[in-house]
Amino acid sequence: MSYLVFARKWRPRDFDEVVGQEHVTRTLRNALLSGKIAHAYLFAGPQGVGKTSCARILAKSMNCEKGMTDKPCGACAVCREITEGRSLDVIEIDGASNRGIDEIRTLRENVKFSPLSGRTKIYIIDEVHMLTPEAFNALLKTLEEPPPYVKFIFATTRPEKVLPTILSRCQRFDFIRIPNLKIVEKLQEICRDEKIKIDDDVLFSVARASGGSLRDAESILDQLISFSQKDIKMGDVVLVLGIIEQEVFAQFVDQMVSRDAAAALELISSAMANGKDMGYFLEGLLEYYRNLMVAKVVKVDVAALMDLPKEALAKTSEQANQMTLNDILMSINHILVAQELAKKLNSGRIPLEILAVRLSQLGAGMKKPNLVIPAPAPAQEKSPHAPRKEEKSCSLQEVVDSWEKIIEDLGRIKMSLATYLRQATPVLLENNTLTVGFPKESVFFKETMGHKDNLKIFENTLKALFDVSLQVKLEIVEGLSSEKDELPAPEEDPFFKSTLDLFKGKVIKKA
Repeated sequence: MSYLVFARKWRPRDFDEVVGQEHVTRTLRNALLSGKIAHAYLFAGPQGVGKTSCARILAKSMNCEKGMTDKPCGACAVCREITEGRSLDVIEIDGASNRGIDEIRTLRENVKFSPLSGRTKIYIIDEVHMLTPEAFNALLKTLEEPPPYVKFIFATTRPEKVLPTILSRCQRFDFIRIPNLKIVEKLQEICRDEKIKIDDDVLFSVARASGGSLRDAESILDQLISFSQKDIKMGDVVLVLGIIEQEVFAQFVDQMVSRDAAAALELISSAMANGKDMGYFLEGLLEYYRNLMVAKVVKVDVAALMDLPKEALAKTSEQANQMTLNDILMSINHILVAQELAKKLNSGRIPLEILAVRLSQLGAGMKKPNLVIPAPAPAQEKSPHAPRKEEKSCSLQEVVDSWEKIIEDLGRIKMSLATYLRQATPVLLENNTLTVGFPKESVFFKETMGHKDNLKIFENTLKALFDVSLQVKLEIVEGLSSEKDELPAPEEDPFFKSTLDLFKGKVIKKA
């Protein structure tokens, strides 16, 4: 007997076996039970998520010898013929290779004939968006008023390419990418039945590589079994698929938190030596930082948004707790710029190495600035412009203690302002005027921050935090030093220069 690949062997036989499309199967089952079957359906969604399988199950449900049902028996002659793809009443058409008007004219002629053995004649047209406009127009009249014994089920990965006149005559169901954890559950079931020894972390890597397609995941599992028989290790997955393990991204983030750029460069070099694609490295890194952002922001039911195993979820949450939200968002911004630079250079290594150095300099929020604060100013004499007694006030020390919080709040509104203020230090607060000092190397940041719109955002942030209306004054302060001085001036920063070149930008200094 010839070998049957998993994607065919484990194709769903009824709606109970369809994975990850409960919103679709529930509606179809209710329609079957109530007898309210539409004359045309459109199943839209990514490849390998169950569109054609649901079409066949729906066909069996309408034609099963035991009567219309939401759970076809699968044993009668009609069900077996549909499952095996040899039913004369269920006609499957490939829209990519039968896309012309002549094929649709033939379909229109055949529609006139009653079903041979079942109650309903069903046309399943896959990749229907590939039909020509003339073919679509030829189908319109038949689609709108088909014989009572004819049903149409269209499947497509590109619903936006289907003519609106066709869409308006169909009930549309949108299939979604299947979550990784649900794919893992199905692969575990397959492995138990096939007596395959495999770890859950390997299955999760397979699920990630499938991109939400169960069919692709089953095909990958088939490939791995051919490579390593029935004892599959993570090394086999890495070797066969060329993927980068989640552990590599976790190590990279740990190195950014510890500000160890040298170790990160070695990690990148090792990945290159093992034949890893640096574009995939950047893509995986972006997804990892996205999960860090979610872990930082969401406090309840974070697992539902991250789709990770328990161990990976715990690691991501632990790393997110060591970082500020602002630094996570800035990191994501830098990764996006690195991806654009990689496309322009047609090489991912240099942008990735620049990215590693840049992110390590952010410090991942682990250290607070070493602020140089002058002694508190002496009490001022009362003046006509002094704040009223009933108005609230705040001290310089309160601003200093909340500086990291101020930067984080600004980052949520406008990320660049957070970058500028990381080079600054609050130095004086009197008469409700806050003086913020910049080192002489940070003239660019001070002048850009001094734009009236930026100052307004800064003052509004202070107002929201302290419930006090403070006016902000920016100054260059000689001798002001902090650990942030280690960062190069933006005009001399190669990453900054590459970004300007990539987006054809220029630095504008305001007098």
